[in-house]
Amino acid sequence: MIKADRVFAIIGLALSLWCYLESTKFHYMTEFTPGPGFMPFWVGVVLAVLSCCLLYDTYRRKPSGKDHKKLLPEKHALFRVGLIMIMLFGVKFSMNILGFPLTLVVFTTAILAILEKYSILKSIGYGIAYSAVTWFIFEYILTMGFPKGFLGI
Repeated sequence: MIKADRVFAIIGLALSLWCYLESTKFHYMTEFTPGPGFMPFWVGVVLAVLSCCLLYDTYRRKPSGKDHKKLLPEKHALFRVGLIMIMLFGVKFSMNILGFPLTLVVFTTAILAILEKYSILKSIGYGIAYSAVTWFIFEYILTMGFPKGFLGI
């Protein structure tokens, strides 16, 4: 964990530097209120302080039994992550062809049936329910449109 925390702290420091540099492109204050540069500046400062605390802590604490474990998960877990990435790649290209609701039904059904070992009927049911609820929220409550497919859905 010490090695992973050090890497995470360095990434946090790099992100905080980026936030600070981006905040300098905007005004810190407007006439009476904080300007657009206010939030990124303070996000960068707080992230830098927290990252420095984490980095300091990695040098202060003693290694534990968890520090000698492998950083990467087992092959089975990596296979699952790879399969999800491939499915998401398919979602990206099928969204404009099938439309959002049908793509979400297919994706949810595939995840539940293939990776979670749900029965196919249960997976389809959950896929349809999840897609319908998501579509209803975005279409009627938020009034945002989704990509329409060949069926016009």
